[in-house]
Amino acid sequence: MRRKEPLDVAKTWEYPVPMPMPGRPVCCTEAEALDQLERLGVTERIFLWTDAERRTISDWGFLASVRQGVPPIGIEAELNAWLTQYPTAWLAVDLRDGVIPPSTQTPLNELLEASKRNVLIIVSSSSDNEDWPQWKLPF
Repeated sequence: MRRKEPLDVAKTWEYPVPMPMPGRPVCCTEAEALDQLERLGVTERIFLWTDAERRTISDWGFLASVRQGVPPIGIEAELNAWLTQYPTAWLAVDLRDGVIPPSTQTPLNELLEASKRNVLIIVSSSSDNEDWPQWKLPF
């Protein structure tokens, strides 16, 4: 007999990831990121890839994710220059509510995986994100 109702499939990741790894982005809220980075004692610089410098978190650096008059290929070129200039820095991508997402020619997930960096996706509510696993350090 054929099933007529849709299968109950969860769209979000079922299990969180304990640690970001190069080329494997993880998502978290701003508060979760600050708390977990402090617990880890991260000494590398962290840059927030966001649409406005005023959105920068704590003492993180700023990397523009959109610029007026700059096409997506130019934004990607700036990211690639940043990757070369800061070989050990972490990248935090600002995807919080009300923020313009990075303007890129390559799909964002492909671009972040190819960066081979520790990448944090900063979201407003990490439990609702479908594209990346949540970052949760074990207790």
